[in-house]
Amino acid sequence: MRRNLQVTFDATGGGVNNIDSDAARYLLDASYCGQTAGKIHYIAASAHNTRIEWRDEAFINERRETTTSQTGYPQFVAIVPYQMTGPALAASRRWEMILFPTPHTTETVFFPHLMQFDRFQMEGGTATGASTTSITDSSRTEPDDFFNTWVVRIISGTGKLSSATVTDYTGSTGAFTVADWLDQEGAPAGTDPVTGSLYLVEPATNMLQTPFVLDEAVREACLAKAEMEAEDAELGTRHITYFNDVALPGAWDLDGNSAPRLLGPWSNGPRRAYRRVRENITYNTL
Repeated sequence: MRRNLQVTFDATGGGVNNIDSDAARYLLDASYCGQTAGKIHYIAASAHNTRIEWRDEAFINERRETTTSQTGYPQFVAIVPYQMTGPALAASRRWEMILFPTPHTTETVFFPHLMQFDRFQMEGGTATGASTTSITDSSRTEPDDFFNTWVVRIISGTGKLSSATVTDYTGSTGAFTVADWLDQEGAPAGTDPVTGSLYLVEPATNMLQTPFVLDEAVREACLAKAEMEAEDAELGTRHITYFNDVALPGAWDLDGNSAPRLLGPWSNGPRRAYRRVRENITYNTL
């Protein structure tokens, strides 16, 4: 799925998306997956006719090394993987924008890009207790309120397909408190879980109506792995089958289609036969 991403420059370096107080570096939205889908432009309200274009990181860094103090309307921009200052690795896949020259005033640019999930969180377990407004897993170790606003779903056993939003989580007991159990259509008529019911709990934002690019395959791989680990007859193999027959082949197609056109056909290339070829020999008998 494509969307337009807007980035507003802050010449002071103190904006919410500035990196290390650098007015030329900006952390991009978590939905950006590293693939642009078109040219970058200043918004229509800009009171100038400066053109801005994509460049690679080396091009930008070469100019910043020699003229780091140059300011003006940015003409060149590169997008690179975000890496925090220091040896620690970033906890999520994020990207940053580097500009040259450094912005001297507030301006906004936009460009189309492909969307993604920034991260996928999911926890699960077996209920050690349950009621009309709660489910408890005494093996959990998260702190109080960790799962507040998450969605808990019953995936096997009594209450299967029921779900609810967590209104309060108690870390000392592993109790998820909910207002009511909803059925699979979201109506307040869900079946209450009992001790032994299997559950999954995840942030509400994990579930998007249209997963983007390869994230459908990633999500189904996680659910298929959960089915394999559970070894539960009632749980079945629905996600395992869907992953093998639909999601994985679809991911292969998407991966192949994403190859740059200038590379030519996406194949293993020509094959050379390493064998000796003998032709028929005709002797001149005259």
